Amino acid sequence: RACACACAGAGAGADAGAGAGGGTVAAACAARILVVEDHWANRKLLQSMLRQRGFSSESVENGLEAVDITAERQFDIILMDCNMPVMDGWQATEAIRAQDGPNRDTPIVAVTANAMKGDKEKCIAAGMDDYISKPVERRRLYETIAKWAVTPDDPPP
Repeated sequence: RACACACAGAGAGADAGAGAGGGTVAAACAARILVVEDHWANRKLLQSMLRQRGFSSESVENGLEAVDITAERQFDIILMDCNMPVMDGWQATEAIRAQDGPNRDTPIVAVTANAMKGDKEKCIAAGMDDYISKPVERRRLYETIAKWAVTPDDPPP
């Protein structure tokens, strides 16, 4: 499957080769991405960065909305802020993992300003698969998506 977006230069290899987690650049391009972020400016910035590489995304404003939408719709990657009102990202991740829904095993990547020692471990312990600190660097975002994106058409790693 050919990559129809500009993500081939995202660090996973311009030849649509495999990413570190088994995903391919082509898979990343087709990925359905959920952005969970309470701050409107951060949400818009993430969506803009995704759109610039040809990704499509949906967004919600808090963890409870993330739990609700992930019970109904399949996503390939979830970008999850940690500190949010209503329900934080750690609680939301635990709830998504506990659901018998379509996103139980979907990669969840923490996108958080928490960059202190132990924060990454806290995210992993909550059931998140990876971690990106804010401010988000484009290259790191694109590499992380390429690493974790596995769509139904991809062979298992």
